[in-house]
Amino acid sequence: MLTLFKSRQKLDPPSDSAAEAQEELVRQVGLRAENLFQNHGLNCSESVLLVLNRGFGGGLSEEASIGLGSGFGGGIGNSGCVCGALSGAVMALGLFLGPGRPEGLSKKDFRRLVSDMHDRFRERSGSVCCRELIADYRHRKSERKHFCKGLTGWIAGETARLILGWRPKLAGGADREFLAGRISGFGALLDRINGGKSASG
Repeated sequence: MLTLFKSRQKLDPPSDSAAEAQEELVRQVGLRAENLFQNHGLNCSESVLLVLNRGFGGGLSEEASIGLGSGFGGGIGNSGCVCGALSGAVMALGLFLGPGRPEGLSKKDFRRLVSDMHDRFRERSGSVCCRELIADYRHRKSERKHFCKGLTGWIAGETARLILGWRPKLAGGADREFLAGRISGFGALLDRINGGKSASG
């Protein structure tokens, strides 16, 4: 667990039933982020930011979420730098826990939280750099997409766990119908044909 998340949990541990419900939300966030990435034509950053914003009522429109995340795919405009999924997670943390936000952290604590997330991502994945993460899949597009989908779902879930650790009341207002929703690749294609790119399905 991340340092600040651990310390918060020690101060305010959830009941067993609340912890189970929270873990189910975390799981749903991860699966929904994977679905958005796999079947909706969204990049990793767009998927993470959209699922967390919509799932927990961050206040951004779907278009704004996608627009904010759009430049981070492929490691900031396909430059191969910082993984877009991690960038989306940092934006979502800022949306819910950033300084100046309702129930936000101090600048010092927020930066430490983000630093801890960065380090945990690197420990799990071996790097935070997109070009290094996908180096083994450079010429195997379907395997690369599967790898990135898994990383996108994992970091979305970890970010949800952090957000809920600091703001547990968000669980009560979570958009569970959206988080539980899944749409196939064919369904997403029909959705786009019938009215534009929408992740609401």
